[in-house]
Amino acid sequence: MSNNIIVRLVIYYFTWFIILNTIFHIFPDILHYVAKERERIFVGKSLGSGSDVAVPLGNIEEGINRLLDPAHTIPVVVALVLAFGVTLPITWVYAWTRPLKKYSQSFAHTLLVMPVAISLVVFLVKGSLALAFSLAGIVAAVSFRISLKETMDAVYMFIVIGIGLAAGTQLTTVAYIASLAFVTITLGMWKTNYGAQPPVLSGWRIVSPRKSVEVSETQEPDSGNTLNSRIAVHATNVNAAQKAAGRTLDFGALRWNIAEVIENEDGTVVVMFDVHSSQSVDVPSLMRDIEKRGKKQIRNVELIEVETEQSV
Repeated sequence: MSNNIIVRLVIYYFTWFIILNTIFHIFPDILHYVAKERERIFVGKSLGSGSDVAVPLGNIEEGINRLLDPAHTIPVVVALVLAFGVTLPITWVYAWTRPLKKYSQSFAHTLLVMPVAISLVVFLVKGSLALAFSLAGIVAAVSFRISLKETMDAVYMFIVIGIGLAAGTQLTTVAYIASLAFVTITLGMWKTNYGAQPPVLSGWRIVSPRKSVEVSETQEPDSGNTLNSRIAVHATNVNAAQKAAGRTLDFGALRWNIAEVIENEDGTVVVMFDVHSSQSVDVPSLMRDIEKRGKKQIRNVELIEVETEQSV
């Protein structure tokens, strides 16, 4: 149950909801400071501005006073904590749903840090038109150094930018709901494999999937061949083997199951996986992906036997 990603996400978001409500209930002044900061946004004044007289440069005492003033520090802390907290499950979904060949650890790190940076920038440029235009020029220059190969990566980047803006402008509810909605929709598309095959139309009617499969098999008689393989994964424990192999085989195999578990005297195990895949799948490549995903927990992956089965 603890390995179920839906359970993890539900517990995570529910815990965040309870913690935020508890903190706001115990310390209602936090909501007051956040509301005041939100008002500054709409009247176009920067953090710490208002009716105060401009402070001369080098006034260290005034700077320290503002740093210790909860009216200035609490909105910043709330924005940064919220930006990080609601973005973390988005990076989980990215890691869970992306194929190993398309997964990038540096991009996952970027997704997690980006909203925090944007929240800080929002506080910096708030109420300053000159700073806002300067920031736009810097972002335009940096964008030339960033290349996203997948359109979905651009969507991930867009949502974390939106969360950073929402957190920086004290729209805490928007940031929370945006994260929850994005995670739900992304997991739903991944689980249902939405859009994997375009619908087949006959006039104004959609042909049922069964009929379209029959046509495909008639045109390509060899498409029913499947490859049955047994892969042995030498690992430190069963959970490590199942985690590394399962996430790889979910994307590369038609179906798979654990056939046997052999426990060695030194505490390590050999887990046998029966894998059913199409002939177009490169089984050695799957084995390499399992080793790479398992890293230090997977000692070796070997192919035991392979046979071809003709579907009738």
